[in-house]
Amino acid sequence: MNNADLYNKSNIQQKTGALQYLREYYDVIQWKKNSLVLDIGCGDGSVTSNVIKKSIPYCKTVIGCDVNEDMIRFASEHYSSESVQFTVFDIAGDLPDALQERFHHAFSFFVIHWVQQQENAFRNIYNLLQKDGDCLATFVGQAVFYDALRELAKRKKWKIWLKDTEKFISPYHDSSNPEKQLREMLDKIGFSFIEIHYKRLSFEYESAELFQEAIKALTPFKIPEDIFDEYLDELFEEMQRIDFEVYKFKKSTSEWVHNFHMFVLYIKK
Repeated sequence: MNNADLYNKSNIQQKTGALQYLREYYDVIQWKKNSLVLDIGCGDGSVTSNVIKKSIPYCKTVIGCDVNEDMIRFASEHYSSESVQFTVFDIAGDLPDALQERFHHAFSFFVIHWVQQQENAFRNIYNLLQKDGDCLATFVGQAVFYDALRELAKRKKWKIWLKDTEKFISPYHDSSNPEKQLREMLDKIGFSFIEIHYKRLSFEYESAELFQEAIKALTPFKIPEDIFDEYLDELFEEMQRIDFEVYKFKKSTSEWVHNFHMFVLYIKK
């Protein structure tokens, strides 16, 4: 997550998923004319510009926001236009008055699981939306990747580098009933419509190299380059073990597959 250029080259899972779910919900969403749209956790800006903006009818402006200043700098340099803008903003932070009830539609693809303050984030989404505004979001619940990180963080060799691991694990990873946990929170906030699908997925990359680059781009730790390949080897070995022993997946990391459980969430104010 610290290398915008690498993320731009390796985020095929995010691009593919965003396009898939925009198509699935195209006829469900009540598109507003001359709409103002928010992309939450826009990263490098490629999904904002090449997927979201091009998929939405009647869209006037899309604003991509992200807490990572380097990502926003990259997005602004490569993808900004008259109708696509980018800004630094923490979705779980304080909400500026100027953004209150401003947006007709909000989207967030493969991002919200990085946010530990879930209620703050979704309350902000509620307050960002205009009346009858909606939000389509996908984010990870449980993932083999998280279990493997925890295992490596216990090892003497890696614990010096894998600090604060729990900050980067989905708040739903250890939940016995993640759907119920999410729905109760959204009800409490006041959303008028809540649709939750919790899916077990396996995303298959075309090559080991692409998979490794994707994991490297998502790694939030500053591991030195000279030992990063060794870190990846041990991480993938642990992911393979957990794939079979814990989650009973038929395909493992050794086949360039990322196994995880994901929320597909559609909510309306």
